[in-house]
This record gives sequence, structure tokens and C-alpha cells, in this order.
Amino acid sequence: MDHLLCDESWLSGPSTPEPFPNFRLNIHDDHVEMSPAMDAATVEEAISMDLEKESCFSNHGDKFIEFLVSKNLTDARFQTVQWLIQTRNRLNLSFETIFSAASCFDRFVYATSCNEWSKWMVELVAVTSLSIASKFNEVSSPSLEDFQMEGLNHMFHHKTVLEMELIVLKALEWRVNSVTSFSFSQILVATTGMGGGDIMMNRITDHLLDDLCDLKMLAYAPSVVAVAVVLDFLEEKSALEENLGKIMNLFGEEHKVRIAKCINVMKSRNVEEGWRREVKSPASVLQRGGVMNMNMNIVYYVENLSAIFQILRSDKKRERDSHEDENRPAKRVTFVTSN
Repeated sequence: MDHLLCDESWLSGPSTPEPFPNFRLNIHDDHVEMSPAMDAATVEEAISMDLEKESCFSNHGDKFIEFLVSKNLTDARFQTVQWLIQTRNRLNLSFETIFSAASCFDRFVYATSCNEWSKWMVELVAVTSLSIASKFNEVSSPSLEDFQMEGLNHMFHHKTVLEMELIVLKALEWRVNSVTSFSFSQILVATTGMGGGDIMMNRITDHLLDDLCDLKMLAYAPSVVAVAVVLDFLEEKSALEENLGKIMNLFGEEHKVRIAKCINVMKSRNVEEGWRREVKSPASVLQRGGVMNMNMNIVYYVENLSAIFQILRSDKKRERDSHEDENRPAKRVTFVTSN
């Protein structure tokens, strides 16, 4: 099969290897359950596969942060992640759906050459990213209307979102199944074999949601963030010494250096007064991000989306002279509203 989604292998022949144990579970109701610990060989192979897959994506690092700053998207991204978390709480979505949606949002934004991002553009990409992620992670994906019930200024026509889904998927080259800090952390928790894994994973997930909102964490790959969070939890539980070697031996020296730097950033952030994500209800999203509830009587249909969201096809194009961005004429946007 030459055109599979998610960059995954076709499982068809009799020689297909047995799948890994189901240590990743899309759990709802603010509770994560873990399966029994995996053996060392399975862990090592799972880590190796995820690291290889992670290397194919480039939506992290200082350049990505600089890109967000240059496009004035730092606040918009924060509000988007807050909205994703609030929507997960409201619709009882899996945690992996939210982390995948955030990854989809980041990767698509980084792939575009838009000079200015209007609020409706950010919201459309956010809704589209959540829709795509839910289709890949949820047993039953909520409707587009359900996604847009709270926390947004605009409600988009389903045809607009479906057209945008195709644009996003093409921009991401149909590779949606990216590694997230949440998915990687599940392997690491299974590695420890500690008792009370469910409680451990719930605490780690809460920490990872904080990190998902933090611009500083975008400098590090999801695997690095996951390891840093797990080690921080083990240190808190006085279980670091017995697990440190077991976990760190899974990574090369360069990865270990990045993990150490990430831990230092986390520790310095934790002592900053007042820093923490603030998503417990729709009201908290409105208060922190200044996002207003939309007029439910207006549904927006946007024409010519492909011209608005122009996609960069290679990293070399991103390094072109800045004056080309500054001199590009603005694209015309046509809104059709229905009452």
C-alpha cells in the first residue's frame, strides 16, 4: 500500500510481527489506566520506533518559537491550547486527542507562509486540528457543531471545516500520527514497573498539560519533555535513583543533554509565582485568553481557503529573504454568513 495515512505499515502478510502490548490507552473521565509493565526488549524497541518517528517532525526547537514570536502567534497558540483542554473536559475526549490536535495545529502553522493571522484563521485551524485528531483517536468523534459550542468567536460551516481538513492533511503530508509527550510518557511509565501506575500517569498527564501551554517547552522534542516530566515525578516520589539509569540508558548522549536542560527549565518555571495553565471551565478560558463566546446565530463559510493558507513545501523556502514576506500582497477573504 503506497498511500497509507499516518505513515504506518500495512499489516497484511502472515509474517507480520505481533503488535506491542496495549500500554497506550485513550482514557477519558480524567483518569488514565496503565497496563502491566513491558519487558525491557519491548520497551527499547518501542522507544526506538518513537524516536525515529519523532525525528521526521520539526515543530519544535528555538526556530519554531522564533517563528511564533515573529508572527505574533504566541498568545493565539496559548489560547488555542487552553480551548483544546477546555473542550476535552466538556466533551470527555481522550488526552491523546488533545495532544495530537495541538501537534497538528503547531505543525500546520509552521508550514504556512501567512504574514498575518486573524483570529478567525487561528480558530479555524484549531477546530480543524481537533476534528482531525478526534477522527484518529476517538471511537466516536463529536460533531463539528459540538466542538464549536463554547470558547470561540466564530462558528464555521461544516463545508469550510471539511475543506480546511483537506488543506491541513495535505500540508502535513497525511502524517497525523505524530509522537506526543503524552504518548511517549506512557512508554516510560510502563518502563518503571512501579505500583500505582494509574495515579502516576494522572499526575504526569496533568504536568504535561501545563507543559503543552508553555512556550518554553516548544524548544524541546516531545520525548525530551516526557522524560523530564517522568523524572521529575520520580524525584518527587523518592524513586528516581532506582529508575534513572533504567530510563536514561534508553537514550544517546545528545538526548540526555537536552533532557537535563529541559529539567532545568521546568524547575525554574515552577518557582515563578503565578505560572500555571488555568483551564477548569469555559469561564477560565474567557478570562485568561480574552476569547469571547461566538454569536450562535451566525455560521461562517470562507471561500478560497487554499489561497489564504499558502503552504511552504520545504525548509529552504522558510529561510528565504524576509523582504519577500513583507512585500507579498494580502489575500482577499470572502465570508458568507448564514443566519
